[in-house]
Amino acid sequence: MLNKRMIPLRSMYKLTAVAFLSALFIAHLSGTLMAQTCDNPIEICGNEPTTIVDFADVDFTGQAIDSCVTGNFMTAIGFHTTYLNSNEGVTISMSGVECAGTLLSAIVVEPNVLDPCNTSLYTAVSNCESASEDFSFTTSNLFVNTDYLLLVSIDTASLPTTCGFVIEAFGAPLSIEACCPTNIGYLESTTLEVLGGDGGLGYVWSPSETVDNPTAYSVVATPNTTTSYQVTGFVEQCEYTDQVLVVVGTDVDVPNAFSPNDDGINDYWKITGLSSYTRSKLTLYDRWGQEVFRSIAYPQPWNGKRRSNQVPAGTYYYVIELNEPGVELDPITGNVAIIR
Repeated sequence: MLNKRMIPLRSMYKLTAVAFLSALFIAHLSGTLMAQTCDNPIEICGNEPTTIVDFADVDFTGQAIDSCVTGNFMTAIGFHTTYLNSNEGVTISMSGVECAGTLLSAIVVEPNVLDPCNTSLYTAVSNCESASEDFSFTTSNLFVNTDYLLLVSIDTASLPTTCGFVIEAFGAPLSIEACCPTNIGYLESTTLEVLGGDGGLGYVWSPSETVDNPTAYSVVATPNTTTSYQVTGFVEQCEYTDQVLVVVGTDVDVPNAFSPNDDGINDYWKITGLSSYTRSKLTLYDRWGQEVFRSIAYPQPWNGKRRSNQVPAGTYYYVIELNEPGVELDPITGNVAIIR
């Protein structure tokens, strides 16, 4: 899919360095030592801490990158934004910095995809950040479906004996979004969808048993109980997950008052929908916690009497257990006022 670049234009400024096609970057990723170049950087995914432990000697023959990456040793780290149009930036966190007191400098740039090692075509999307200990910074708003480079250098004549850090990038441009939280009735359905992933790579919805197509970006969900659905989407070599909650209610409508005075108006506690739950149990208590009424499946509305005697006017408290087989439905609780 082509990058539609729907995010508003940012303030852009060109970098002044020359190309460094022959630069060699060496880094340690997930236990494997790999040689990297600017057109083949260490690729990281959002929200996944990665340990960087080695740098390579780089001989710049021109000006430094935006007067930032000026050291003799550096490494290039790449990340690719998702398709989620968030109008936000990415936060870069560098922790566990151990470089023997040596100053680290870092900057995020957008390279030219046709000439990724030509630094004169770079566009900076962050300020230059420098520190000798843990630090973090945030880029400007990033485009969707776009490659970016994080360049980190050490300003020293020789590589320190110990030098490494843990890098993590996170934020909306490195995420997907499951939409949308909703409330439905028992046995009802709702449509859920996911934004930000590469549709050509598919999706994985879980639990899959209550959705119609667990690999589609848009699914019809019919849960029997309140369910948090998790969806996994894919962008380049990365996978991202998000959750969306579907709250399942019932079609039971419980009035909060009635007046059993035999005037023919609102004489019964008419609870609609409860009789369809054939195993349901309703229990009513007075303010002292004494049971005054109980019914299974509520076949007939209550007339406000206990053993043929009218209960006093006042507020009573009910618990309705639906007891639907194979379904975990929360009890319905509340109070009802008897008015005489």
